[in-house]
Amino acid sequence: MRRAFENPMTRSYAGLAAYCEWWPEGERQPCYAPASIVLVRPSGEMLRFTCMEHAPAWAARILGAYHMLDRAEWEARGAGYRGPQLGG
Repeated sequence: MRRAFENPMTRSYAGLAAYCEWWPEGERQPCYAPASIVLVRPSGEMLRFTCMEHAPAWAARILGAYHMLDRAEWEARGAGYRGPQLGG
């Protein structure tokens, strides 16, 4: 039995934090791979969630300083899922 594809975009933004937001050129949807990396400005502003594979692609698009944090480290710093970007 074939399972229907579950589109993560139908979930809350907090749920989307688990998925890579990179949209490969020519594709009809974002990557949606598990996002283990969070790109964050020095001010603490969250920029993007990404998988390791697409982190270099995001780095080429982001202007200015940013940090590439493991999601667990980002959460440990207190940003976690409480930030305003995630409805907290």
